[in-house]
Amino acid sequence: MQNSIRKATRDKQINVRATEDERAVIDYAASLVNKNRTDFIIEKAVNEAQNIILDQRVFILNDARYQAFIKQLEAPVQNTEGRKRLMDVKPEWK
Repeated sequence: MQNSIRKATRDKQINVRATEDERAVIDYAASLVNKNRTDFIIEKAVNEAQNIILDQRVFILNDARYQAFIKQLEAPVQNTEGRKRLMDVKPEWK
């Protein structure tokens, strides 16, 4: 018995214009990963959008605070309960 994963129904339309060459490249790339054009474009656009959103987190620290921050990042995890809560947080777009 197979478990099938149901995709959410896409009910919103996005119109995009492309050159013939751009469309050909997209279609070829999509075929290489066994996807149709729509699935390929949506997947890549959503991934890039998520990366751009995540890159907007900026830390401005002086040298002393930066070194303290790095020291904490490299230290072994002591608060495993807090780490689990953090890892359970879902991104805003999910």
